[in-house]
Amino acid sequence: MMQFMQRVVKTLGRIWHQLIHLWKRWFRRSPPQSFHKKSNPKSSERRVQQPTKPLSAAEYEFLFSELLEGVHRGWSQAQVTQFLQEIGPESAVNLKDSPIDSAAADAYVLWLQQFGTRLLNSPVPNQELARRMVQLGELNCGKLSAVAGEIGQTLLDREANTPSPSAPTPASPVALEFTLEHYLQLGQIHLDRRQYPSALTTFEQAATHSPNHPEVLYGLGLVCHRMGLYQEAVAHLTEALAQKPGFVAALTQRGLGYKGLDDLAAATADFKSAVGMKPNTPEECCARGKALMQLKQPEEAIAAYEEALTINPESHQGWYDWGNVFYDLQRYDEAIAAYDKALDLQPDYAAAWFNRGAALGNLHRYGDALAAFEKLLEIQSHDYHGWLCLGQTLERLHRIDEAIAAYERALQLRPDDPTAWRYRNAALLDMKKS
Repeated sequence: MMQFMQRVVKTLGRIWHQLIHLWKRWFRRSPPQSFHKKSNPKSSERRVQQPTKPLSAAEYEFLFSELLEGVHRGWSQAQVTQFLQEIGPESAVNLKDSPIDSAAADAYVLWLQQFGTRLLNSPVPNQELARRMVQLGELNCGKLSAVAGEIGQTLLDREANTPSPSAPTPASPVALEFTLEHYLQLGQIHLDRRQYPSALTTFEQAATHSPNHPEVLYGLGLVCHRMGLYQEAVAHLTEALAQKPGFVAALTQRGLGYKGLDDLAAATADFKSAVGMKPNTPEECCARGKALMQLKQPEEAIAAYEEALTINPESHQGWYDWGNVFYDLQRYDEAIAAYDKALDLQPDYAAAWFNRGAALGNLHRYGDALAAFEKLLEIQSHDYHGWLCLGQTLERLHRIDEAIAAYERALQLRPDDPTAWRYRNAALLDMKKS
């Protein structure tokens, strides 16, 4: 133990001197437009020959606290990125626009996920820490800041919605790990809030404990589908069906994955198989209804959802899915009524707020649509499509300057997306003409 502490102190001392050097550079002048430096082949070769020793959990926690302090003092996105790069390559991996399925290689993100699990299990309030993590998330520095922001927002939401518990005694144990049920519940919360990176992280953590559990595999398949990772979604759902052959929801969802891959024959086969199964639970009724919609049998789909909601009228997911049936049929008033039922049961259901706003927009009720999208972005401030729809709604209300600001926020999240650039440029042109 003594040797371990001596190593930690020595390493933290090295990092501390590095931080002092960085702070002197950053706070004496405004940061330059780019922090990229010309590479030094000799120094690069030296780093390859003598790789840095991986940081310990204690060192990561120290660095994270310093990072949050810098963000609190006003660091920019460029400064945060440079800070992470200066620490070492193992903590700068996948920080900018990386594929989500490579996040497991990022040591810093993996540490943050474990740190977040401990925070979310602890009964001790951490409001200031949570606020600073949300600040880091708002800088949009990639996966690390997205995970930090969502952990921070979840902590703040918990404090806002949960009565303050009595302070724990020093002898009170603090759980260090979620149970499988907790992981599944937390993953669904992230899905409901359209927080897909955190949902993926949560289901991946569940898979480390129960890799063959059909609900875990289904969760992985569902979040991969939401993120457009259709091949991965199909693979996870196929595994889920191998573990539980009569899993109607996984069968329907796999059909949607095949549809995303333009394999319509395989998609149709899965939808027909799902429809042919006798549902035993409200969830299976909903999955069957979703498959019926894909087979263009809307009346049968509505009947399936009615059956599910008769059995379990408290299912926010069921009301949301039923609303989607009406939305697809362009029966927007009925869709809004169903979304309202879902939101009565789950007020922070970001997906329902999003679709409600879209339905209201289709009815030209732009003021109400604006309120829905604003509520969505209160729940999930990193929602690219939410900012895009907010901008479009503001344009309909002739609030062009605010629309441009919304499109620019969308571009912060996806700088290379042509849709946001097209909308922004068209709005700028309209403002010049007016």
